[in-house]
Amino acid sequence: MSFGAPIFLSLLALAVPIVLLYLLKQRRRRVEVSTLMFWDQILQDQPSVTSFTQLRKLLSLLLQLLFLLLVTLALARPVLSNRLTGARRVVLLVDTSASMGVREGKQTRFELARERARDVIRGLSMGDTCLLMSVGAEADLVHPFTDSKKELLEALDGLKLSHSGTDFRKAWQRVEQLPPDERETQVYLITDGAFDPIDIVPPPRTQFAYRPVGTRSDNVGITAFSVRPLPSSPRDFQAHLELFNDSEEERVIPVELRIGGRLAEAFEFRVPAGQAVTRTLRQFSAEGGEVEVFADVPDAFPLDNRAYGVLPPPSPIRVRLVTPESPFLERALATDDDLQLEVITPDKFPAATDATVTVFAGCRPTRTPLGAVIFIGDWPEDLGLARQGEVAKPLFTEWQRDHPVNRHLALQNVGIEKALSAQPGRDWQRLASSVTDPLVLLREESTNKVLVITFDPQGSDLPLRVAFPILIGNSVRYLARADTSERWVNPAMGQVLSPPEVMGYLTSAQREAGKTLDAVVTPEGGPVSLKTAPGLVPVERAGLYRGVSADGTTNVLFAANLADRRESRLAPSVELPLRSKTPLVEIQERFRLGFEPWMILASLAVLVSVVEWILFHRRLIE
Repeated sequence: MSFGAPIFLSLLALAVPIVLLYLLKQRRRRVEVSTLMFWDQILQDQPSVTSFTQLRKLLSLLLQLLFLLLVTLALARPVLSNRLTGARRVVLLVDTSASMGVREGKQTRFELARERARDVIRGLSMGDTCLLMSVGAEADLVHPFTDSKKELLEALDGLKLSHSGTDFRKAWQRVEQLPPDERETQVYLITDGAFDPIDIVPPPRTQFAYRPVGTRSDNVGITAFSVRPLPSSPRDFQAHLELFNDSEEERVIPVELRIGGRLAEAFEFRVPAGQAVTRTLRQFSAEGGEVEVFADVPDAFPLDNRAYGVLPPPSPIRVRLVTPESPFLERALATDDDLQLEVITPDKFPAATDATVTVFAGCRPTRTPLGAVIFIGDWPEDLGLARQGEVAKPLFTEWQRDHPVNRHLALQNVGIEKALSAQPGRDWQRLASSVTDPLVLLREESTNKVLVITFDPQGSDLPLRVAFPILIGNSVRYLARADTSERWVNPAMGQVLSPPEVMGYLTSAQREAGKTLDAVVTPEGGPVSLKTAPGLVPVERAGLYRGVSADGTTNVLFAANLADRRESRLAPSVELPLRSKTPLVEIQERFRLGFEPWMILASLAVLVSVVEWILFHRRLIE
């Protein structure tokens, strides 16, 4: 045993003056009386009276010394050995994932989980320390190891339910990283078990307890949803949808698709019991913006009945096509909704142009114009690209698949009648080749960007393929420095975005115009400032996230969805959702000293004081 405040043991020195006070003899007073007749009998009984008086004084002294001892020990705060108290290191893992929001009567599973966690915290005994961790998409440390029940309960009350899935594997990795301790480690999992069991290797002296919450509930949910514009026509988009039926009977699920808040289409999906169906829908949106899908089915888990997506608004690119006649190329450019096309003949080509990208097909200027230029089939002499004759029937043998110009392209087996053979210098980049002969070349300089296609598409079957409008569209967008990032891809639930990552969801036109964001409005309505450090935006709620600019205008940035089939299965796990090759030791509840000894000592001191007071007033002690 040790003491938390051993300096108070010095109060035991007060026993010396207490004993001295009891040893002092009282000085008798001289009193004159009329007769000694009555005092003779008293003096005869004096030996017995004196013995009883001394006994009462001794008992009083012992009670005073016992009171001093108890008070001194209580102030010194004795601490018992961990072995005597059976002290533990408790790890409390509380599930905060989306399925914990399912209602169970008047309470949610999350509220029930907090009640169970409070029981564990209140049951902490002397020498115990507890670590509190919330488990959703990430394992977040809510409070480090402490023996303060008050701090733990306050941290528990501050927990919030997330809209993410559950990843107890990350939580277990953090448990494995705990330093060794001489005490037993007891891990409490408070969850509905809506996650696949994880394989673990339990450390020595580690025990487990599973505190399940929730009951079986039928559910229908959207477990996958994404939207993307089509490469060949960005104003057309595909919506991929998966519906899951977690019930014991087949369900007919009505589904509504809304674009910009307006109903675009309604469907019905027949989903067998315990299975999922997927559909890919094609829609059109000239303005981009918000896309929402809604499964109109009342159930215990409405969160997975809605899913959201965001389509970036089109940013038109001014394109000038200079050609005597090129119907295939003109049609490929005209059908691209992102392009504003102007077609002119070579004799009308001005020396200066306000177009973002200029395309020459079937002709060539005398000099290479400044800016972004595409030459198809021929190029001017001052370009510095030497011709070396012709190549008959070349084939695409290799192309840089990761380059933006070649995105979504399949060029194998394209039939080409002939191409010009060119010898590019070091400043040229080969984007596609036929063995050693380049077919698509790119040069990027500070004043202009030039792309050269060394063959005439009209002398090939490329215009008959889907790859042709994609190649032309990719080339124009790349040379125009258009934003080709997949901004329609939603961030993962549970991700934390930095201010630069948030700004990445603005369009290229908005960034070029110098637009900045001051804050992001989350689906629950709370603004998150990007100007105040750290400016991080947690993606923890399903719905649409909107940016607020300095002038007060708002625009939708991205969406977040639950879209987790395992989270939509609401049947709680019956057994501990941990697997191990060796048997897991379960926590056995037993009596533990739940308070420090000073409380007992202080209580005994009060009791001794009360006993002395009673004995004194009954004249049993002096």
